[in-house]
Amino acid sequence: MKKLLASAVILVFGVLGFMPFAQGANVQKGGNLVFGSVTEVASLDPHIYQGTSWKTITLCLYNSLLSFNDKGEPVPSLAEKWEMPDGKTVVLHLRKGVKFHKGQPLTARDVKYSFERILDPATGATFRSNLQEIKMTILDDHTIKIEKEQPDVTILNDLAMIELAVVSEEWMKSNPNIKLEANGTGPFLLAENEPKVRVVVKRNAAYFEKDLPHLDQIEFRMIKDGEARVNALKTGAVDMIDTVPWKDIDILKKTKGIKVDVSDGEFMNLWLNTSKKPLDDPRVRRAIAFGIDRQAVSEAAFFGYGSPLYGPPTVSSAWYFNKDMEKTFSHDPVKARQLLAEAGYAKGFDLELLTYQGLTIYTTTAQIIQANLKEIGINVNIQLAEWATVVEKKNKGQYDFLIYGVTIKSPDPDGYSYYFGSESGYWAKPVNFKDDKLEDLLKKGRSTLDRDQRKKIYYEVEKRVMELSPWIFINWRAKAQAYKDKVHGYVHTGGGLAENFPGVKTVWIAK
Repeated sequence: MKKLLASAVILVFGVLGFMPFAQGANVQKGGNLVFGSVTEVASLDPHIYQGTSWKTITLCLYNSLLSFNDKGEPVPSLAEKWEMPDGKTVVLHLRKGVKFHKGQPLTARDVKYSFERILDPATGATFRSNLQEIKMTILDDHTIKIEKEQPDVTILNDLAMIELAVVSEEWMKSNPNIKLEANGTGPFLLAENEPKVRVVVKRNAAYFEKDLPHLDQIEFRMIKDGEARVNALKTGAVDMIDTVPWKDIDILKKTKGIKVDVSDGEFMNLWLNTSKKPLDDPRVRRAIAFGIDRQAVSEAAFFGYGSPLYGPPTVSSAWYFNKDMEKTFSHDPVKARQLLAEAGYAKGFDLELLTYQGLTIYTTTAQIIQANLKEIGINVNIQLAEWATVVEKKNKGQYDFLIYGVTIKSPDPDGYSYYFGSESGYWAKPVNFKDDKLEDLLKKGRSTLDRDQRKKIYYEVEKRVMELSPWIFINWRAKAQAYKDKVHGYVHTGGGLAENFPGVKTVWIAK
């Protein structure tokens, strides 16, 4: 499978105006879009990641301080310009006149409050680790200074992530249910929300980006079954679907009246609960890694739209890709049994594998892993669950090991902090993993300005993760979206921008 990665982030200073993704001259305004979404979105909290469908909806409702253009460069969003007098400080100037959907004016106090909420361990925010060691100073209503103890080459990149969305302090202090309600500054306003069933958003006429959005309304229908989602598109019940089942990609490409976009930047992996025996032993975790036949998974589950991932999750076109680690965990049952014997488990043991029941890529992958691990003496019982249940059990650590599909979060290698940083409520905490050596390497990588030196640091990061293996990477997977040919303006990117495209705000419908 062809692998692409957006260029590394370039620091951009003081940009005053932008259109991050070009729009055609024949854009038509108005109309309603029905979007068939694969995952059941249970919460609208913008600070707690729940999957690609959640992110598509969050990009409708909220904004972060910065955004990305199609080259992976930070560009203005709620902040219209900024200065970086040194590598540790950024002064951001907010747009004036921006209001939250419920009427509150955007101020620097909202930014400070939002970041404090993200830093509060009780929130369980996905990007908490990225905001560690920051100091925030409000200079005036529309200016805020953010300082870090050490130089941070990735700070602008972080500020462009929607997981650092700005919420209204005034609204939040009225104790709303942020899981069910929304009050952002985004291109659409929340109109209806039936958790796990449907979300309806309507055009924000006061949105600050010129001429956006184009649509009057978007209805997100949660259709977890792949066949049902494809049929809904074919019959016209929906106008667009995400996560086209891999077996249907080529079929839909040949279907009249339907367009299909395919990109990369996603991978499948195993999460191992390191607080549970025998998974607390790195030798056992590496044995599982050697025991999996990734080629078999790719062929059976992805119909030509997947490829084995034997090393760390870095696409081959990335400037920090380490070819020497590309085959770290090639299928080797003999090595797997040796490691189990060294760890004192020559007779094997039982494990429960939690996975999502709504996509065959998960169930097929689980069945192959079950068969593979039986060959090395590990008896696996597969536990199928709804997506919301998988996420809940993951976050509470109520599992032995589980299968998870992941999108590359950033075009910069500091995206590893999102995965491997001990304060990551999304990755590290659910597997009960913390490693001081890895923490030091991640901090060093973030504060080092020289690219060649950073490359060496991230090689060490990858090596350490492979040694400890709290996560086991299985295979790359393509991702496809499909839509009626009347739908235009959708931007589907891959690599480090796979989830950071402009969402559906640029979509329009030909009448």
